Amino acid sequence: MRTRTSLTALATGAAALAATVATGVGTAAATEADAPGCSTGRLPNVVMGSPDVKPGQALGVYLWHGSNGYSLRATHPGHQRVVFTGRLTASNSFSHVTPVRLEKGDAFALSSDHKTLTFRFNNYGFIDGLNLAADCSRLIRVNVKVNGAEATPRQIKLGAHRSNPTSVPFTIERSKPAPAPSSTATSTATIG
Repeated sequence: MRTRTSLTALATGAAALAATVATGVGTAAATEADAPGCSTGRLPNVVMGSPDVKPGQALGVYLWHGSNGYSLRATHPGHQRVVFTGRLTASNSFSHVTPVRLEKGDAFALSSDHKTLTFRFNNYGFIDGLNLAADCSRLIRVNVKVNGAEATPRQIKLGAHRSNPTSVPFTIERSKPAPAPSSTATSTATIG
């Protein structure tokens, strides 16, 4: 049995950034899912970077994109049972789904078409989670429940700044890729 340390809850991040989740506006450093071969656009900045979540921090689901794809974690202060359930739906598919610190009673499932990922975590103030890739999906729809009730936006923490979406469920949308420059364009200058 692992020993875990409970930490003091931390305040949530800047909610003002959350609006970019719905619009998909933003740029980010290139990662495996944002490589030049990913023609579906760039992820919004609001989901980028690890929030460095620790056991016992503010109640919620932490979701971010880093150098190895998406990470999802759940925790809360104290050691009473809190049940986190959720459904993520991708426009392309999910792959490389791996559990992080799941225990007896925790579960996740990937649909046969790999477009829907569901999870159920019985959390006692430690960390439960998943790592996954979204295979350049243009859209990811996220729905989370806490103890059977729809999660509030404050219970969802996105990216390094722990921003909150404007509503739950919410959608993470890639920005549309910029059109390629025309090779026939020419430039003229007059030299006097």
